[in-house]
Amino acid sequence: MRTVGQILAEEREKKFYTLDEVEKATKIRKELLQALEAGQYQKLPPPTFVQGFIKNYGKFLGLDKDKLLAVFRREFSDQKHPPRILESFSHPINRTRIRITPARVLGFVVLTLVVIFFTYLWFEYRFLVGAPRLEISQPPDQFSTSSLEIVISGRTDPEVKVNINEQEIAVDQNGRFSQTIKLSDNVNNIVIAAVSNSGKQTRIQRTIFLKR
Repeated sequence: MRTVGQILAEEREKKFYTLDEVEKATKIRKELLQALEAGQYQKLPPPTFVQGFIKNYGKFLGLDKDKLLAVFRREFSDQKHPPRILESFSHPINRTRIRITPARVLGFVVLTLVVIFFTYLWFEYRFLVGAPRLEISQPPDQFSTSSLEIVISGRTDPEVKVNINEQEIAVDQNGRFSQTIKLSDNVNNIVIAAVSNSGKQTRIQRTIFLKR
């Protein structure tokens, strides 16, 4: 009895088709067509895929696909012809790894420089337009002391002037400052002000109680 592969091969040759032409028309690779015609099922994927090949191949040649599949089922046996899982089925394509190329490195460097540039612009804009930052680390508000002197310390933005009760004090390159203030009254209101070059100002008041 003729095999399904022989039927397909004979019909193809009768109509003068080459395997390359069949491959182009059915989108089935040439080596699979050759294995199918030769009945080399060990070189083909599982039966479900083979039946799909037979349907497409038979349709292209104008053969009855149901009769072809019936011949295939009689001839084929999983025990007699254990299918070989093709490498493309047993070893799926690995996930693409990120390759480091000169173009990628250059792109990363350019992106980093752009981010740095815009970050710098944002800080400059904040410095020129917004009010300066001012933090008072000591003393806390509503602080009570028996000492006639108290230390006012804190931090602001670099290049910002700091005044304590309208008197300018020194600020280091990191924006830190510390100044000793004399207390004279029972209730002392101390105003600390940070003034930017654009004239923007931030003010914080501390109330200090002197215990006599």
